[in-house]
Amino acid sequence: MKFIRIPVVLAVAVAFSGGISSFGMGRVMGDAVNQGASQEASIEKQLEAIDKQWLHAATIQDTDFLKEFFADGMFEVQRGGVVETGEGMRKALGTPGRHVQIDIDDVVVRGVYGETAILTDRTTQEGTAADGRRVSGQYTVMRVLRRQDGKWRAIGAQMTPLKPSTSAPPVTDESGVKVETSAAEEELINLDRNWVDAATNGDTDFLKRLFGDHMFEVQADGHVATVAEMLKGIAGRKPGQFEGYCDQIQVRGVYGDTAILTDRRVLKGRASDGRDINAQWRVTRVLVKQDGNWRAVAAAMTPINQ
Repeated sequence: MKFIRIPVVLAVAVAFSGGISSFGMGRVMGDAVNQGASQEASIEKQLEAIDKQWLHAATIQDTDFLKEFFADGMFEVQRGGVVETGEGMRKALGTPGRHVQIDIDDVVVRGVYGETAILTDRTTQEGTAADGRRVSGQYTVMRVLRRQDGKWRAIGAQMTPLKPSTSAPPVTDESGVKVETSAAEEELINLDRNWVDAATNGDTDFLKRLFGDHMFEVQADGHVATVAEMLKGIAGRKPGQFEGYCDQIQVRGVYGDTAILTDRRVLKGRASDGRDINAQWRVTRVLVKQDGNWRAVAAAMTPINQ
């Protein structure tokens, strides 16, 4: 398992700096660094264990565990860009006659922001659906967890295929009914549109202000791109080269200083290598409020079946 380190020790060192000699200060800072590293290792092990327990419960159809583990508003973007609710997931996973082995590896903690943790893993599924059809697929999965009452609970996930999948189509409760939005949600929806406009037109100045330091994106082929990779690719776009927009925006939840939403991303145009692009993706976006402003910290794309 890998862990991307978030600096946590500066405040600890400063808090103990008054009246300490340079030798003593060095020792305190060393202790603070060790304490921070120990905390990170503890979170790493905890999140790895939770990820494994989540997928083990799905394999053995332990829907009671999943009911407790899934927070209100839990959702998952599945193969084909279908959005499934937590309740729908439990229903599908608990169907009698379903026998699917789910394994994970390459777990990476991408960031811990207060009470929110974001990680990715590679998930492999093999088995049969309740009606006898074969289920086979391998995905990069982004998972978002929130600590509530001292326990980590799942609030969102997105599956991006790494190879062709033969999974049985999921049950979905998406109705397409328009949902009333609050002023806070409207702010997030407008920010989502501005994000997509900037990415379409190569406005990296806007994106540099929007993206957090540890921002990443699970791209359509399952590759996890760093913020530097994202900006490099977007910077090469010329105004008018692409037409693009997002719609079907839904704020899935606002959890204190964390917001999570989904949309449909549409992009048309010609790539620099001459390829024609005409694609649609379901995208999950995670934002964290820092210094009073929303910053993007994670995104994941799944191709929509057309």
